[in-house]
Amino acid sequence: MRKFLLKKNIYILLAGIIISSGLKAAIYYVSPSGNDNSSGLSPATAWKTIAKVNSIIIQPGNTILFEGGQIFSGGIYIDNNDANDTSKIVTISSYGLGKATISSATSYGLYAYNTQAFTVSNLIFAGSGISSNNSDGVNIYTDLTGNIKLKKIVIKNIEIYNYGKTGLSIGSSHNNTGYKDVLIDSLHVYQIKTNGIVTWGYTSQSHIGWAHQNITIRHTEVNNVTGYSDPNSHRGSGIILGQVDKGLIENSCAHHNGSGNTHCGGPGGIWAFDCNNITIQFCESHHNLHGTGSGCDGLGFDFDGGITNSLMQYNYSHDNDGAGYLLGQYDYARPWSNNVIRYNISENDGRTNAGGITFFKGPGTTMTGAKIYHNTIYVSPSVPNPGVGAITFINWQTGIIDVNIYNNIFQTTGGASFVDIPIGYNAYFAGNLYWPSGGTFKIKYQGIVYGNLPSWRTATGNEISGGNQTGFNLNPLLLNAGNGGAIFPIATDQLNAYKLPNNSPAIDAGLNLMSLFSINAGPRDFFNNIAPLGISPDIGAFESYFNIPLNITIDETNSKNIYKNNNDEISFYPNPVFSGDPVQVKVANLPFSVELTSMAGIRIWKQENINFESFIIPTNNIIKGLYIISIIDSKGQHTLSKLIID
Repeated sequence: MRKFLLKKNIYILLAGIIISSGLKAAIYYVSPSGNDNSSGLSPATAWKTIAKVNSIIIQPGNTILFEGGQIFSGGIYIDNNDANDTSKIVTISSYGLGKATISSATSYGLYAYNTQAFTVSNLIFAGSGISSNNSDGVNIYTDLTGNIKLKKIVIKNIEIYNYGKTGLSIGSSHNNTGYKDVLIDSLHVYQIKTNGIVTWGYTSQSHIGWAHQNITIRHTEVNNVTGYSDPNSHRGSGIILGQVDKGLIENSCAHHNGSGNTHCGGPGGIWAFDCNNITIQFCESHHNLHGTGSGCDGLGFDFDGGITNSLMQYNYSHDNDGAGYLLGQYDYARPWSNNVIRYNISENDGRTNAGGITFFKGPGTTMTGAKIYHNTIYVSPSVPNPGVGAITFINWQTGIIDVNIYNNIFQTTGGASFVDIPIGYNAYFAGNLYWPSGGTFKIKYQGIVYGNLPSWRTATGNEISGGNQTGFNLNPLLLNAGNGGAIFPIATDQLNAYKLPNNSPAIDAGLNLMSLFSINAGPRDFFNNIAPLGISPDIGAFESYFNIPLNITIDETNSKNIYKNNNDEISFYPNPVFSGDPVQVKVANLPFSVELTSMAGIRIWKQENINFESFIIPTNNIIKGLYIISIIDSKGQHTLSKLIID
């Protein structure tokens, strides 16, 4: 499709006017009460139709504003003659009250072809419905050759619904030509037939490089993307990144997608394939593939075929038909390697297939290097999937290599498996906590069912590190487990479930991943607490600030915190303390060390090798606030609690 011939003639005229007059970039207004024969340069002289906008050349730096709260028929079309100057951004938006609606009937809402340097914001794109419309809501596409990267595109504060193809599609068709520095922010995409938000580009198993670079999606909700019956491919995913180098999806949610899909393999909530250096964080994904449809996925999150050097952290997945976190390598994909899943929560995923975290690999490809640590996985069996497991491998093609699973909490109910790994596959487990709430302990590993942790440890070498036994079969005492529910748009760190009480055996029980495995576990936990914050990290996705052992007593009269162990005592008081007054520390086993840190993890004060049973911590020049006090005695007994300086 190309612009009208009239547009080319007007371009010559307008170019001459701008050069001769030296005017700044123009702002054009469009209103149902306007006139296409007017200048368009003010609300009083506004144009009337989208057709008028499509007939002109939109010069670099120009702005097109549609009247807020009004409806405009048609679809906006821009091509390489429009915008296309990265030093001067074109803006297409609304003015006045509310958002303007671009009512595109059976066509696209906006189509941007071979151009760059534009922002589309504060608009609603509405198709005629998923049964009658067969177009994308917003389609950004290039077929340029020469490995060109079109840049500086922002799609922000947009609503897209009632389209028969994809809500927002960003794609390219030649080699590594594509888009760079793209921001997708604050979108709501819903009532879509095929897929919600997708980036795509040319690829093959031997392809080197990626079409797109630096793509960011944030504060976006995608729901009710139905999908449909297609024997050749899956339909009905929420957010998909494909052919991207350095991508970020954060603070977003995909839910209730894929109900009409029948293809086995997909769809899912939020996932990526054929990408490098992807981060998915602070997102929620739930109830995907629920409904009348069928299929063998319905995943919450997924790093799929050809993903390398990528990170999934601080996400919340629940109530999905498929895996909460899927790590997959489809047949003949580019190599999959070096990916991390950390500080995530899964609640009751795998309702019809897969499990909390699931691996699969197809033929003709390689898959190596997965690190899974500090996650909390809660699974329960269902009628369609009674064999659900916290960690599962799909029995397809062997060759899933170097999978390491550390410091996770796996809690099951109803006899569900902690681990289900078939013959021919293996993984290494260390430092994990296993709790069969309301059921029996069950690990299915390489064709054998283990009914307790010691027998599995002895037979397989799992839960042994440096010759020491690791792992626990203990109740982590998770708060409100199984009842997290949906929380978006509230931030994931506000989830009212899966924290640890002060007497949880998971506190300070994790392995030091840096010293043992050279893994930097990151600075924070799922709930935005500093991690680790103790003599050892906590197991699971929560790092307790108040790592107070079970046998601590609180003397409210004297505002003392007293920790007793085998009749030994560590205490500090008063608490709260007035700024400038001393805090008295008493420790029976000498010597001992005391450290005071801020809630941000900044050390305020430290004293080591104290040889006096009673010691004074000065609070002079320490500002009022909440602090963490850490005391370690000669036996290694440790107490960590809050100290209020008032």
